[in-house]
Amino acid sequence: MIRAVLCLLLLVASAFSEDVVKPESLGYRLVWGDEFDGKVPDAAKWHTEYAPKVHPLGCNNERQSYAPENATLRDGHLVLRAERKAHEGMRFTSGMISSHDIFSREYGWFEARVKLPKGKGMWPAFWMLPQSKAWPPELDIMEHKGRLPNRAFLTLHEKQAGTWRPRSTGKEWDGPDFTADFHTFSLEWLPDGLRWFVDGIERHRWNGKADFGPMYLILNLAVGGDFDGGPDASTPFPGEMEIDCVRVLAK
Repeated sequence: MIRAVLCLLLLVASAFSEDVVKPESLGYRLVWGDEFDGKVPDAAKWHTEYAPKVHPLGCNNERQSYAPENATLRDGHLVLRAERKAHEGMRFTSGMISSHDIFSREYGWFEARVKLPKGKGMWPAFWMLPQSKAWPPELDIMEHKGRLPNRAFLTLHEKQAGTWRPRSTGKEWDGPDFTADFHTFSLEWLPDGLRWFVDGIERHRWNGKADFGPMYLILNLAVGGDFDGGPDASTPFPGEMEIDCVRVLAK
């Protein structure tokens, strides 16, 4: 009887295991990345200008205009800075980086270590789009609402037969205050599914055919928009999304 109870307890404990997964232990090796140790963003790895024919940014009632000068390096970190500064007809200016037409990949382990901004209307994201420029699919490795500092949004937007509207499946996961320190958001992309990790612990999984074709990386800090609404009087400006590193690993 005692042995049976112990076995049951072990099964329950394993079902709720929060073991930290290191991609190297799964056979992954680094194939591309950036530690942001230079003086300016590496133009051989990133674009810092918004390309409307490439990215569907600004189509969610966002209120920022992206400017290269709002993506800078400081103390070994990339800083995407949102400011109350009018530009190109928008009330706010912010920063973004993208690897489109430079680096894209199908399948692997994709991660970034980031510290997120606080405040209503701040919408930082780490995500992927097809190099083919077709949409959907879209892989949102991490999205965040500045008014909900403890919540991360982990989402897949995939094609849905008979309509241009995507089928969106994901999870809202509540963890630590992501605006207080750096945290690592990762996605393992396999032919038969996706696994999202926060600080090396699996937090969401999607099973299905995941042959989306090569996709490129985007990190951006949007202001306002349908996701979290506009900033208000309590929103601190400037707001900053800090990125310590981005890594892509493959088997």
